Amino acid sequence: MGTKEQITQKITDVFVKEFGIDREAVKPDAKLFEDLDLDSIDAIDLAVKLETETGIKLVESELRSIRTVQDVVEVIFKRT
Repeated sequence: MGTKEQITQKITDVFVKEFGIDREAVKPDAKLFEDLDLDSIDAIDLAVKLETETGIKLVESELRSIRTVQDVVEVIFKRT
């Protein structure tokens, strides 16, 4: 998928487009549930959308480790 910066941009685009989150709110340390106001259904939607966008199927242990935007970037980066 590319560099961490490219992955961050792609993930930011997903948050903005799919969840209507303000681009400025999508920061590396933003917590998905507390700061970005995602719920458990949104988390499932996010996993599906990331799989579609990246071609990477995230496993349950990876999904459980994701708490922040940076966590999402790191998991995708490690798998590419």
